[in-house]
Amino acid sequence: MGYTNIMKYVLSFVFALCVVASSGQSSYIGFSGTVNDYTGDLNGNHFGLFRYKSYKPGIAISLQQYGSPFFNFMETLSYDWVQYQNDAKTAGVDAQFLSLDFQLKYKFDNGYQLREDAGVAPFLLLGAGGTYLKSHQFINGTSVAGIAEGVKANLLAGLGLTFRINETVSFEIASKVYMPLYDGWDGITKGGNDIWANDIYVQHSAGLVFGINKSPDSDGDGVRDRKDQCPGTPRGVAVDSRGCPQDWDNDGVPDYLDRCPRVAGSKILDGCPDRDHDFVADIDDACPDVPGLVSNHGCPDNNSNRNNNYDPDSDGDGVPDSRDKCPNSPRGSVVDATGCPPASTEDNTDTDGDGVPDRIDRCPNTPGPKSNRGCPEISAEVKKRLKFATRGIYFETAKAIIKPESYPMLNEVVDIINQYPDYDLRVSGHTDNVGGDSYNMELSQARVDAVKRYLSEKGISASRLDAIGYGKTRPVATNSTAVGRALNRRVELELFLK
Repeated sequence: MGYTNIMKYVLSFVFALCVVASSGQSSYIGFSGTVNDYTGDLNGNHFGLFRYKSYKPGIAISLQQYGSPFFNFMETLSYDWVQYQNDAKTAGVDAQFLSLDFQLKYKFDNGYQLREDAGVAPFLLLGAGGTYLKSHQFINGTSVAGIAEGVKANLLAGLGLTFRINETVSFEIASKVYMPLYDGWDGITKGGNDIWANDIYVQHSAGLVFGINKSPDSDGDGVRDRKDQCPGTPRGVAVDSRGCPQDWDNDGVPDYLDRCPRVAGSKILDGCPDRDHDFVADIDDACPDVPGLVSNHGCPDNNSNRNNNYDPDSDGDGVPDSRDKCPNSPRGSVVDATGCPPASTEDNTDTDGDGVPDRIDRCPNTPGPKSNRGCPEISAEVKKRLKFATRGIYFETAKAIIKPESYPMLNEVVDIINQYPDYDLRVSGHTDNVGGDSYNMELSQARVDAVKRYLSEKGISASRLDAIGYGKTRPVATNSTAVGRALNRRVELELFLK
């Protein structure tokens, strides 16, 4: 088989590989220039690099297919020219090699040893292939009698460096040791079955590698499919480096679906906690510390038992049953502090005209329903916003310094307080059980004092702010898990009437 025919078959095969590679996930094509060093019988198997006077340039074209973060598959077609003669110029070899090799490329920029987008990264190569070789004696700088010609198998191993220019283009340098499995190509045959006695040459290459079929990004989240561990993410959702939706509180509910993205909660409650375990999320629960009914906004029925420190008001007159001397007063009737109708001789002046006499009206200048002792009721939306605010107040780790991202939420709390001038605000601070008792008590008090100071600076009178630190004495969840400790580290806000 002639040299020309071999070239045609090899080039046809490489073209076929290009077609196959173009349909894969990620493919690359590289073009390199090469020079070669000889090591064999003519120089006593002396392994020298860049020490010879006769260098003939070669060329190589390579294809790579992405296999995994650690490996690429690689095919290389190279034409190399090796010339060597001894110092006396009495013996030498002039050889040409046309090689088609299949290699496994181990990449150190695999996301573990180095980042996958590392600017500079080493790699290792190991492979085998076939070589069409043609060699002559090389004496006095001239090629003379032919030595060998034919197709031989070869092994190779090498190492190199990749210099990333951008996402598509890289510059690579490499040195590969080629071992044709034929010892006589330099004109000297020692015989025997030891393949390590065969003569070798070292190919040094430098060139550019281009991405020709970049891995697609099916969900458009900026993470290519080959690295995307959550390939079906909806468009526009923020993702992490793995391509998965961000989950700030690590509760298994991604932020874009999490109603409470800053505090760990239950999947069945859309990522919100439920500290009284009544299946009503705390942000919707009007009685978050007492188990209740879903139909009653998380509060117990008025006729339920009176455990859990819950003191019901059976007749709805604003006086708890424990203090109500007239527990069956008609709905809407005016009662005194004992729950009974006031004596007719008492002053029934009603300044704000809300039907509640000033003598029992907690807010005599602001209209409010009888059920709330003449004070305006706090709307469900405001209650919800206050509960949400407790999840939006953040501090520096182990410090009482409020983080700037908390300011918008605290400013909203200021607006809420101003909407209810008859109410005061209770700010209570809580910690987990990490650290000593006194340390946690001091830290919780320092943090609520910082909140109180911020609200005062925004125009809220300090007399309307009640700030108490409870340390770790009032947990709402177990401290044996990270999720539970996160729930216990909190600042609670509550509007109340003095």
